[in-house]
Formats: sequence, C-alpha cells, structure tokens
Amino acid sequence: MKFKKKYLGFLCIILCLIIVGRTFISVKGIENSDKLVIQLAHNQAAGSEIAETIAKFSEFTKEESNDTINVKIFASGVLGTESSEVEMVQAGILDMAKVSSNTLGQFDDRYAIFSIPYLFQSQEHYYTAMRESSEIKNLFTDTREYGFIAIGYYANGSRNFYLKEDKAVTDPSVLSGLKIRSMASTTSMDTIEKMGGTPVPMASSETYASLQQGVVDGAENTELALTVDGHEDLVKSYTYTEHQFSPDIFIISTKTWDKMTEEQRQCLITALEETNDNFVSVYNDMMAEAIEEAESKGVHVYRDIDKTAFIEAVQPIHEEFCAKGEEYKALYDDIQSYAN
Repeated sequence: MKFKKKYLGFLCIILCLIIVGRTFISVKGIENSDKLVIQLAHNQAAGSEIAETIAKFSEFTKEESNDTINVKIFASGVLGTESSEVEMVQAGILDMAKVSSNTLGQFDDRYAIFSIPYLFQSQEHYYTAMRESSEIKNLFTDTREYGFIAIGYYANGSRNFYLKEDKAVTDPSVLSGLKIRSMASTTSMDTIEKMGGTPVPMASSETYASLQQGVVDGAENTELALTVDGHEDLVKSYTYTEHQFSPDIFIISTKTWDKMTEEQRQCLITALEETNDNFVSVYNDMMAEAIEEAESKGVHVYRDIDKTAFIEAVQPIHEEFCAKGEEYKALYDDIQSYAN
C-alpha cells in the first residue's frame, strides 16, 4: 500500500510537471529571454473576488520590477490540491503557491498554531501580530529544509458558525448534538468538539450537498461561504463567534528563491505586501456585502455575542500546543504579546 501511494504521488507530480512544463515553454516563447517568469498556483475559483485580489500580485510585481518579472497564475486548483501544490513547490516544479496555513501544518506542525481557536482576540490583534511578530517571521523561513519558505500572506477573515436552523450560537450547549462540517485537520475537529458540536470532516466542495441532504446541520467559515458557495440558500442563521482567524500563505520554492537576485526577491516581497494591504482595504466591504446579500435571502445574522463560554472551553487546545516544546510556546507567547 505504501509503495502504491508513493507511486501514485510520483505519477501525479510527473503529470503536473508536463502541464507546467508545456505552459512554461509557451510562456518563454513569447517573453523576452531576460524576463523572469514566476508561476503561482492557488485553489480559489477564477473570477471570484479573492482570485481577483490575488491577481493583483501579478500587477504589483510587474510595476515593482519595471516589467522584468512576470507572474503567471494558475487558479481554480488546476494543478491539484493545495497539498499537491506544496509538493510541486518543494520539488521545484512550481515556483510559488498560495495555500492555507492549515495545509502547511501537514509539512511543519508549528503552522497548526493558526488553527487554534481564539488565538487572536480581535481582527486588530490578528493584523498586528501577522505584521510584527518576529516568531512568525522565523516560522516563515524555518521551512527551508523542506524545500520552500514563506514570503508573504494575506489576512483571510474570521471563521464563524452557521446553521440550517435559526439559532444563535452563543455557548457549547447550542451546538450539542449538531453535526458540523469540519476541515480535515485534528485541531479543527477538536475545536468543534470543544465548542459543543460533532465534527464531520469533508472537503469544502462537499459542504453544499451535505447541508442540502442533511448530512450536516451546519458549518463554520467566513461570510463568503454564504454567497460564493451558495450556502445562504440552505441555512437560516450566521453567528459571529469569530473563533478563528487563519491566514493564507504565499510560499516559494527554495530552488527558485536561491536563483533570484536580492533585487528580484525584494520586488516579490514588496508586491505581496501591497497585495495584502489591498486585500485588507477591501475585505470588510466584501464581507459586509456578503452578509447583506445573505440577510436578503432570509439568513438571520447574530453579531455581538458573549464569547466567554467558548473561549474557556477551548483553552485545553492552547495548552496542548504550548506543551509540544519551547519553540511552540515561544511562537504562541510572541503572538499573544500583540493582544490589546
């Protein structure tokens, strides 16, 4: 079985190499030979608001580099799952990928910190820590031994609970007996259990049908899941539990990074900072529009709830992370130092 899995994984990489290689050759055929071409993959649906925001990275890079760096973007997961994209970056087949911090937790367990519920006390705490934390910066570069480093992020929003019935999620008793769609990660499933629900792990693409068929009673995600994924047609309530703020991370292959000049590297970093600043500036408006649309479809939105019971319920997850070792606790403590 292990041999078969390795063989299939190797075959997947070879097929993706053929796809990317053909595209790379065609791109090289129309670009100047002295122009650096960077290939970036992500799994956001092409044409979506977030995909359009990521596309600005290509524009910003072109401006920063005086049109000497060209970022080619593969959207909609055309090169496979996020895990596959990371593996291709590791192998140097793909230059860059935008993936969730949850996915990176499969490659370096410290990234699981971003799955900890109520790690961040507020959106402001989240933005400040992501921008200033020296320990987060260390985490971004410590994965060099795995064939990639992180050079940027965008501050995705908070995850909140929504249910098929009109009920405010105010404490663990509300979720008791309810089946809640979960990401396929230990921390995410543990979070839902600690907050009172029964986690049902599945891909995000399966959530709509599962809500429709009664496989799950609800889910937890950002406001865009209601509109972009159409869940507003199936649920009756959305509660701002704000239990998780998890960034999406831009990683780059060390094989690509090591071939670049310092000036080229700085162009990418600056462009990613501009991309994130642009996203932050429009994010709240995007979420407000999504909620307004969901409310027009009959979704009852519960905003200012007392989160104390939830915060207390998930403290064992915080303690378990810190108990993993000194570097885990140092990362945790540094992030907490930026709280209001």
